[in-house]
Amino acid sequence: MIRRLALVLTLAVAGWLAGCESCPPGWVGHPPEEAGWLYADGRCGKVFVDADARRLALTRATRVIADRLGLDVERRLTVSEAAGKLYVEALGPDGPLHQLDGLQLVDEAECNDTHYVLVRLAKP
Repeated sequence: MIRRLALVLTLAVAGWLAGCESCPPGWVGHPPEEAGWLYADGRCGKVFVDADARRLALTRATRVIADRLGLDVERRLTVSEAAGKLYVEALGPDGPLHQLDGLQLVDEAECNDTHYVLVRLAKP
């Protein structure tokens, strides 16, 4: 519990500092490591609709986690958000995949026309 609180505080401070001085955020390219969790970051440059940049960044981060789990999501992978919760639609060769259910958005930032996200998923 204390380690989790320390990680949350560290990420909050990192996010605050990222908004003040650091661009891109410090976790980009070096997502945190925590027992029981898989972390990944994603990014997307400027696109015509701001919501699309965020959605693409989320999908890219989710693809990293899918790859780490050995999931074949080449047929379809999309991430959407509703009421503060992430929903993953993943389709593999044999049908829908549910191993990515429970994906969480940990942090996000936007700087220099690039949207960055940090996501995590409980390890199976």
